[in-house]
Amino acid sequence: MCRNVLFLFVFLIGLFFISSCTNRTTTISGTIDKQTKLLYSNPDLAVCFDDFLDTLVPDDQGRFELRLDLKEGRFIFIRTSGSRYKYLLPVQPGEKYKISIDENNGLLAYGPNEAGIELYQSVWNEGLRPMAMDWRAVFENDTFSRDEMIEKVKQEELTGFKKLLDNKKITRSFYKLIVGDRDCFYASISAGLYLQDMLKIYRSPKTDNSILAEENTMKQLQNIFDRYKPDDKNLMKSPSWTKYALSMYTKFYKQYFAKHINRDNIESLINADSHFSFWFEQIRQSFRGETLEPVLALLIYRDGGVSSNKLVKASIPVFQYFKEKYPESPYLPYFQSPMNRMLAFYTGSELDPSIRFIESGDSIDSFSELISQLKGKKLYVDIWGNWCAYCREEFQYKDSLEVILKQNNVIPLYISLDEVNQDKTWEALVYAYNLRGIHFRANRAFIDDLRKLYRDEKNENPGGNEKKSFSIPWYMLIDENGNIVEKQAKRPSEIVVTKRLFD
Repeated sequence: MCRNVLFLFVFLIGLFFISSCTNRTTTISGTIDKQTKLLYSNPDLAVCFDDFLDTLVPDDQGRFELRLDLKEGRFIFIRTSGSRYKYLLPVQPGEKYKISIDENNGLLAYGPNEAGIELYQSVWNEGLRPMAMDWRAVFENDTFSRDEMIEKVKQEELTGFKKLLDNKKITRSFYKLIVGDRDCFYASISAGLYLQDMLKIYRSPKTDNSILAEENTMKQLQNIFDRYKPDDKNLMKSPSWTKYALSMYTKFYKQYFAKHINRDNIESLINADSHFSFWFEQIRQSFRGETLEPVLALLIYRDGGVSSNKLVKASIPVFQYFKEKYPESPYLPYFQSPMNRMLAFYTGSELDPSIRFIESGDSIDSFSELISQLKGKKLYVDIWGNWCAYCREEFQYKDSLEVILKQNNVIPLYISLDEVNQDKTWEALVYAYNLRGIHFRANRAFIDDLRKLYRDEKNENPGGNEKKSFSIPWYMLIDENGNIVEKQAKRPSEIVVTKRLFD
């Protein structure tokens, strides 16, 4: 009898363990504008990162249903195409949620733990772009120390979630997810403030007091990273982990700790060209197993050139190492194509012949002069710069745009406003984004001519300031005779949605 009871007990425990490790489908549904798309962070990845996004197209009524296979609670970044707002939704395995965006662009969620989800929208989190905050002003006062204030605010937030837990309005697993996120978020804030202290110390003359301040600050940072270890898998679930593990720990703290940064080179603290290889080695030393893959992927994506304004040649061997070590990595789809094209560019491999650069660009001083060289071709002009995030965001529509341009016998002409010393960066970006078409880099005289053209379009006084700036991205349509058909043409995103090149 006892043996049977014991067997049954062991069987039930095993069944519970198996079921707890099994993926369960979580459903997120709602309605959005039918002409937009739903972008969401991939929960199959170990990290919640707001640039590793997948796309869901709604039906002709704007309805969508997102089905995710989860084995544990996760945070999901959600936004719609063309919107600057992003939202964080904490979800649990096997649950169903309905979401909507209110008139104030706030996220409303209905379903399990909805009281906790609503409370989470009111606390500081990565969805609210918290680094725009002046955290020093928030956490420094005459009553409490900075560390005490940070802990006080964190505990006040957690008290609100604990009350919901005690009142059975949220589950324990939901509460545990929030605790890990709050730990990571405030550890990142605390580390960031101490790293600012270090920067101030390194920018000041070296004295006995500054040496002591440096030692004390490094001890405080060490305490933070010992208490909240960057390779902790619970912290990895937090949307703040990317900033904490990659930026605060690897790119700042490890450079101070290893004396890789000193007073002579402090201004190059986050320069990827100078330090990328060092960051790579620090990551390999600090992270193991399941945590190494995501942090390497984030390093390649964020600092290797895919998301940055400047492609970094030193990222190529790291990318090759990553592909060899993780050939089936779920992170590769987010940066493999642009990195392969950058690799081809820098190694001199065969490049796409449909990408053509106009030679001797410095000798062309006006827009009309450039267009005269391309007479006989209908052109869709895209004026951009590598620093322009909105310009690069429009590149995601280039493949669909290309189809529509071909249907209208139109060729894309990309005019870059990058400086002459950025030629390599400009060309590498063209290949990284695979911008098939004609490319031209404007010189100073050409940019001044564009200012005049833009000013005339705005009906400004011809005697006004010819140095007046203009906005990019800027798009134009040119006919085969070199005439401007539309001086303010539709953006690629608008053309793709409407399927119309002309109004």
